[in-house]
Amino acid sequence: MIPLSPDMVEQAAQVAPDQTLATSFLAPEARAGMIALILFTYEVARARQAVSEPMLAAIRLQWWREALDEIYTGKTLRAQPTAQALSATIHMFDLPRARLDALVDGFGIEQDDVPFQTWAELAEHGDQTHGNFNRLALLIAGAPAISAALDEAARQAGILWRICDLMAQWPRWTHRRQLWLPVEAQVGLDLEAVFAGKSSLELTRVLREAYYAVALAHKATNQACRKAVFGQAFPAIAYATLGLPYAKAFQTLNDPFRQVASLSLLERQLRLVWSVARQRV
Repeated sequence: MIPLSPDMVEQAAQVAPDQTLATSFLAPEARAGMIALILFTYEVARARQAVSEPMLAAIRLQWWREALDEIYTGKTLRAQPTAQALSATIHMFDLPRARLDALVDGFGIEQDDVPFQTWAELAEHGDQTHGNFNRLALLIAGAPAISAALDEAARQAGILWRICDLMAQWPRWTHRRQLWLPVEAQVGLDLEAVFAGKSSLELTRVLREAYYAVALAHKATNQACRKAVFGQAFPAIAYATLGLPYAKAFQTLNDPFRQVASLSLLERQLRLVWSVARQRV
């Protein structure tokens, strides 16, 4: 059994509502494993958000690296609920450590003020973070192995979701004078105006580029899905079907510094049902 309290399930629904909603299509044990993975990913992803200094964020990430070492080497595991649930999930579904280590390292790059030089680097970051989340989620959901097609679907869905997630966190990033937009996209952009919360035509152009990156990843994900055999595992990445609608909603915001792109619960539910039925995002 995977030790999950009702509070942990509620926390997952709060911090990752779309991924958690998609777990309702899974069998109970797979759903529990997915929630453990969601909570672990949240703890790693918020390392920089939860502290004021990059060094403190590095310490938080190291804490999780050491927890993974305890899990995989059989040492006494620290008494932390998410770590305990993750340990049970790892052993129940035989999850490869390399994917978890890469996920932690992927979020580590966000300690930099300008973490990405190019759109290609940002895409690679999406693969390292949510791409590896997807590969692990597929194994939890019942995929016997990650085929080439499944790997590509996980990669592209990870890129899609990571860019959408970064767009959603736009006010938080700019408030602390960080910019996730690649350096190559910042030509002509007034950074001080951005950090002051001011919109501009140049900013609109750059954010449109981010939308196009999401749209390309969405198309590539479905191309891979057509070649993949998911069986019962597809719900593990079904949440990515909401990425393009979120990106479209973000484009319609009058003020991305003070408004949030959102979808109604009913729309999210309907889109997820249709996605699972078609096995497409």
